[in-house]
Amino acid sequence: MQVIDMAKRRSKWRRTWQVVKKMMQEARKVKAYESLKQCPVCGNPHSLSISIKTDKSSEKRSAEVVCSVCGFEHRFDEIPSIADEFWVYSKVLDIVHSETVEKKKEEVVETVSSEVAGQDVEGAKATSYEEEPEISIDIEDEPQ
Repeated sequence: MQVIDMAKRRSKWRRTWQVVKKMMQEARKVKAYESLKQCPVCGNPHSLSISIKTDKSSEKRSAEVVCSVCGFEHRFDEIPSIADEFWVYSKVLDIVHSETVEKKKEEVVETVSSEVAGQDVEGAKATSYEEEPEISIDIEDEPQ
């Protein structure tokens, strides 16, 4: 009798877990679709629109991404047939991220060059050599 009750409990728990798991998956999908509306440039959570268009004569697909607040706009002339809104959004994020990284690199180069121009270059080299200890490594061949 106890074995049957345990089996019923286990199967009931499994069914409950499957329902909960499915609900969690649906919640993740809803959250992901909500995140598709957030602009990667200005950060507004409801301003981005992604439209995928298919040309009937040539079967080419194109996508357009527009932010209604900051005016960010990007067009993809040809996208793969399997591409959906998530694919387009991930490509837009990659593009925006690469642009911000390049801008930061340019800013760092500009600040470093302005600092070097303001200082005495020879004095800077002398202090850097004085601070670092000299290291020598001798490599010997092993006799065979």
